[in-house]
Amino acid sequence: MRVIFFLFLFFTFFSGAYSQDKLADYKRAKTLIGYGYYKEAMELLRPFMDESEFGGLSNYAKYHFSFSAYQNNQLELMKSVLQPLIENKNFDKKDDAKYLLAMAYFREESYVSALQEIESINDPSIYKEAEKASYQFLQKVSVSFLVSNLSKYQKNEGFLLALKDQLEKQSIMSIDEKAVYQKLRTIVPGNQFPQNAVNRNSQVLEIAIILPFNFSGGRDVKNLNSGNFVFELYQGIDFALEGYRNNGIKINTKTFDTQRNMSNLQRILEDPFMMQADMIIGPVYPDETEILMAFSEKYDIPFVNPLSNIEDKNTNLEFSYLFRPSISSLGNGLIDYMRKFIEGRNIALAYSNSTRDENLANYIVESSSQVGYKVVKSTQITNKNLNQFFADIRLKRDSQSIADVVIILSDDPNVASSTFGFMESQNVATPVVVLDSWLYFNFASFEMLGNQNFVFLGNNTLNFASDELDKFRDDFFEKHQIYPSFNSHLGYELIYWIVETINPSKGFDFRKNLNQLGFRSGKVTYGLDFTNSFNNRYVPILKLENGVLQTK
Repeated sequence: MRVIFFLFLFFTFFSGAYSQDKLADYKRAKTLIGYGYYKEAMELLRPFMDESEFGGLSNYAKYHFSFSAYQNNQLELMKSVLQPLIENKNFDKKDDAKYLLAMAYFREESYVSALQEIESINDPSIYKEAEKASYQFLQKVSVSFLVSNLSKYQKNEGFLLALKDQLEKQSIMSIDEKAVYQKLRTIVPGNQFPQNAVNRNSQVLEIAIILPFNFSGGRDVKNLNSGNFVFELYQGIDFALEGYRNNGIKINTKTFDTQRNMSNLQRILEDPFMMQADMIIGPVYPDETEILMAFSEKYDIPFVNPLSNIEDKNTNLEFSYLFRPSISSLGNGLIDYMRKFIEGRNIALAYSNSTRDENLANYIVESSSQVGYKVVKSTQITNKNLNQFFADIRLKRDSQSIADVVIILSDDPNVASSTFGFMESQNVATPVVVLDSWLYFNFASFEMLGNQNFVFLGNNTLNFASDELDKFRDDFFEKHQIYPSFNSHLGYELIYWIVETINPSKGFDFRKNLNQLGFRSGKVTYGLDFTNSFNNRYVPILKLENGVLQTK
């Protein structure tokens, strides 16, 4: 889907009217949208939708709010905000809004409403995007519907292409359908989404890498630095690929930068290399991965999101994978651990406002209750209210806590630091489950952690006792003069997983090979298991014992 981020232009225009402090939440909402945290962005945008206070800026806040509501599948809310905006004569991005409204109608299967909205778009570039969306959404609509509406929407090339495809799939055509088909063959341009994949080279593993290197916009890749998480991921990918090539494995790759631009992503999908790829890596943002999912399903090319745990859009798909454990895998792994090792049935749960942590918290609450657990406290936390959470559950050295296990779901180093300090001062006996990201914070020494009752929830966790990990870190440092970040480790492990699964000797049936391999130890992580699964089902629970991380 086409994403239109025009906040920079308007922020520049309005910066004279509003203070930086007032617009801080507005800017943060834009950042959250970029990371796919739509629910959180909506809450930040609500105050800016007040026209009496923010004037023209409120229109753009409403648009971004509507876009976030669409991504959050709150279509009725989205339409209630967007439709008045389209009718507002002071809003100069009506065609963008019309496009977004048409996407909502398509998702609701209100095809006539969607097509009518598209016909009112005047901007040629936006209309072109709407034609592409028409083609995607009308793939499974009945021929009778398309034929009966042909005269109304024959300007829409996506509509015409969808009808032509549908007719070609029919073994028998009526006289009228044959006439329509003959007409379409003369007026429909070449399809930008070719139907037949090219024959792939069975002696070379070909990987398309599609990542938003310039996730803040722009095109210059020369200025990317180690603080860019996508670049760090790619460094690990590239390092692993170089190692396999040096060992004689034939691998052909082509790397693309989406630039967080949906039009650019569509152009990438038209590149001939995409049709010959055996595997697609990336992208990582929800709006981009939605397009890749459709592409991979259509052409039977496995696609993997290297960073996400969110599985909702992967359901019922056959070629879309998460390299990391899904929300349900993380939740099930933790509940299984509690049933085996935790005495008592009372859970205290704290979570950040990220989509992953909130979804995981909800999953734990629902699933644990089904096996006899009681959630005595569940709250969203920040560094500011963390101590209040500890006070509410009476987490002290005297072991009078109302919870038998405390779960903290947050990657915020400030939350981790405050928790470490609290645990050290109180010497708490109650088990505290945290995310494995806490192991990587530079202020957390193993000596500090080893004296506390911490349990770490595995999420493609690095195996610090692995000789392969030490070798990778040393070799990476020798090449780049810097040790690899966690994302670089993930990229390195990702290529190991792919190349050891599909290659000329094992064949290129990714799903079949994953099932045959079952669980396997990772190269630099504790392990991978994609047996009958589209995410890593292996979720080790780790605890420090005598200064060594042990799996449970």
